[in-house]
Amino acid sequence: MPGALREETVRLLGDYLQHRLGRGAAPPPSRPAETLRRVADELESRERPFFRSACSSAGALPEEPGEAAALLSRVAAQMEAEGGLNWGRVVALVVFAGNLAAALAERGARGDEETPGALAEALAAYLAGEKREWLEAHGGWDGFYHFFNKHGSDAAEQNSAISNAIMAAAGFGLAGLAFLLAVR
Repeated sequence: MPGALREETVRLLGDYLQHRLGRGAAPPPSRPAETLRRVADELESRERPFFRSACSSAGALPEEPGEAAALLSRVAAQMEAEGGLNWGRVVALVVFAGNLAAALAERGARGDEETPGALAEALAAYLAGEKREWLEAHGGWDGFYHFFNKHGSDAAEQNSAISNAIMAAAGFGLAGLAFLLAVR
């Protein structure tokens, strides 16, 4: 199971990062991937100025894919340490990774073609490695899918419930992310 969970995590994160960078027009490979795209897009649209400023700061933007992956790992550990892990914080980390990859690509950083894979691997190592027990206890990626799709069938009601769940879960984590990037 741990190997399968890691593979699924890398696949989901890689799909989202390619989607975020506009490099993959393919449909999502699974229901959790479709949900991740939708929920991450919603968080990013609500908090776009925050994520863009966090990733566009010259001091916060690393030069190499390995440095970007190391920064993402530090952000993940700091965000979790400041209040635990939850699905909203997972989404915030994914959105941060997407914005980090986009900022590096826009800047023409060395190895920007390698960056999405490096970021997906780093975040998968954290989620499916260090936090595997948490991920399994919360149903893995099927649990993620059900968490963000358990609300009413009315599209407006579901979108409102998703927005509220994301912001409630991610909110404190965003403050921690801002602090970490400010002191970097």
